[in-house]
Amino acid sequence: MFVFLALITLTTCLQIPLNPTIDDFYNPPKDLETSQLGDVLKWRKMPFPVTSMFVNLPISNAWQISVRSQDTLNNSLAIVATILEPPNGDKNKLISHQAFENSPLLSCSPSYSMQVPSFETFQIQADLIFISGLLSQGWYVVVPDYEGPNSVFPVGRQSAYSVLDSIRGTIKFLNSTGNSTVKTALLGYSYGAVASLWASIVQPNYAPELELVGAAVGCTIPNITAFIEKVDEGPYSGLIVNIFNGLANEYRHFRDRLIHFGALQPLGCLFPICRKFFFQKMIGGVYDAQVLTDETIKETIEINNLLSTRAVPQIPVFLFHSKFNEMSPFLEILKLEKLWCSQLGVNLEIVEDMSYNHMVEAFSGMPAAITWIEKRWNNSTLGGCKHVHRLSNFEYPGIAPFLSQYFRSSLQMVLNNNRYFNNTTR
Repeated sequence: MFVFLALITLTTCLQIPLNPTIDDFYNPPKDLETSQLGDVLKWRKMPFPVTSMFVNLPISNAWQISVRSQDTLNNSLAIVATILEPPNGDKNKLISHQAFENSPLLSCSPSYSMQVPSFETFQIQADLIFISGLLSQGWYVVVPDYEGPNSVFPVGRQSAYSVLDSIRGTIKFLNSTGNSTVKTALLGYSYGAVASLWASIVQPNYAPELELVGAAVGCTIPNITAFIEKVDEGPYSGLIVNIFNGLANEYRHFRDRLIHFGALQPLGCLFPICRKFFFQKMIGGVYDAQVLTDETIKETIEINNLLSTRAVPQIPVFLFHSKFNEMSPFLEILKLEKLWCSQLGVNLEIVEDMSYNHMVEAFSGMPAAITWIEKRWNNSTLGGCKHVHRLSNFEYPGIAPFLSQYFRSSLQMVLNNNRYFNNTTR
């Protein structure tokens, strides 16, 4: 695996797309302020092929669009999204796939990373395994750079606005008449799940014209503080740096306060930053022990927690999660279930299994999520809240045999190559 990735990295170094920081496509046009939310500002064919180091992708066409959106203060933004067309695809079925970027750096964005297979972009490379499974269903897929040009991981409402405006732009781009019959499903894993759920929460007021049939998410993070406490001193300690840096990108007062609790750490994509801080003590080590109890820090994190908003999704939600997830505490999922299911009109299906870690759950839950979405296209009825326990979510009823085999073999491939991570994260 190490040799394989080294060869890919060497090849892509010879000819790679422009980094978003110097690519004019990522800059907003002069007419940004006069455009409407969801307007396509510009578009282009994908500069380089979408490339996965793991799987072949059934793609007929790939485009990038720049779409008008806004930040949490209603300032205008230009958001880049990637549209993937499968062979013989159905334009009336669209998946908005929120990748688990988890990085406060523009060069980690999905639109760029899916063209550059390397260790630095590995999180998106892994996500392409799931995207390939979606394309194999004949569904169009849009992958928004939902963190925006300022890479504001993990700002909830900004992510939601970017997702919804990217869907608007995609529908306009694929159908110049603005076909109102397009059905869209939201899908995301890890922080991609959080972005999907925030989008489902704000959609009724922000983009009521969109026909969202449901949100299928895995191992979401309802409580950022609990997540930080869970991953500290572990292999993903570096995520704490990315969370703090991402919030600092959006909130100046947070940035100014964070400096009192430790020097600002370098920006980096998910896996390189986790390698840098592998098993390090972050709270009480890299950062002062009191950082999470400071009022400014605490309040900023709080407003971005799913558990902190009384608003709930108005569309059906499918949530898969491992009871033994080592990153996102299952107790927080139970709190979210209690909060949401105490309100009328919530349609929530939680499928809990015994997968032993965050990565394994991604592969066992994704075929169940795809199966659930297939039912949503057909407007199958749902009612209330449902929580089911299984040994593995591979056992979810109705999963097509080829889907099960695809994700089982993909999981085995990643596990077999885990030696690469043992070598590169030390």
